[in-house]
Amino acid sequence: MLLVGDVHGKYKAYKTILRGKTNSVCVGDMGVGFRHTSGPFDGEFFTNPPHAFMKDGNHRFIRGNHDNPGVCRNQSQWIKDGTFEDGIFFCGGAYSVDKAYRTPGYSWWEDEELSYDQADKALGVYLDAKPDVVVTHDAPLGVVGHIWASHHRYDSSFTQRYLQNMFEQHQPRLWVFGHHHVSWTMEMEGTTFRCLNELEIMEL
Repeated sequence: MLLVGDVHGKYKAYKTILRGKTNSVCVGDMGVGFRHTSGPFDGEFFTNPPHAFMKDGNHRFIRGNHDNPGVCRNQSQWIKDGTFEDGIFFCGGAYSVDKAYRTPGYSWWEDEELSYDQADKALGVYLDAKPDVVVTHDAPLGVVGHIWASHHRYDSSFTQRYLQNMFEQHQPRLWVFGHHHVSWTMEMEGTTFRCLNELEIMEL
C-alpha cells in the first residue's frame, strides 16, 4: 500500500503521482467539498476529487480538517473513522487552528473533529485490534509537541488528546500522519512516527 500526504485539492499532481499505481491511501486533507469563497480563482480547489480515477485504482483517503465530513460520507473511497483492516487502524479528523479565517460550510465544518462518542468508539476498535500500523490525519499530543518545539508552536486539540490516549494504551510499530505540512520522523516508546508533507509518498 502507498500512503500519500495531504493533497489539498491538487488533483492533477495527485493523479500524476499515482498514475500506474494501485492501492493507496491519502492521510487526509484531500479537499473533498472544500470551497474557497474569496481570493484568486484556483480551479483545482473548486472541483471534487477524481472519483473514477480513485475507484479504478483503489485509491482511498481518510478525512482531514480540509474535508467536508458530510460529503466524505457519500464518497465510496472514504475510509470511515475508526476503521481497522489488514492490520492497519485508520482515523481522520483534526482541529483547524485557522478556523477564524475560514467560512463555515465552505472551508470549515463544526464536526471537523470526532465527537466524544465517535472518539470513544474508535478507541474501542483500536484497543480490541491492537494494530501494528496506525494512519491518522493528526498525531498524538506528545508527538505534536516534538514537531513544533523549535518553532514555539504547540497546539492542543481534542483530536491530539484522544490520539495521545490511544498511544498510551497501545504502542503500534508505525504511526503515519499528515496535517503539519512537514516531512518528519521520530521514534518514541518503540513506535516510529512519520509525518508526510503535502503529496509526499511512502510505501508500507
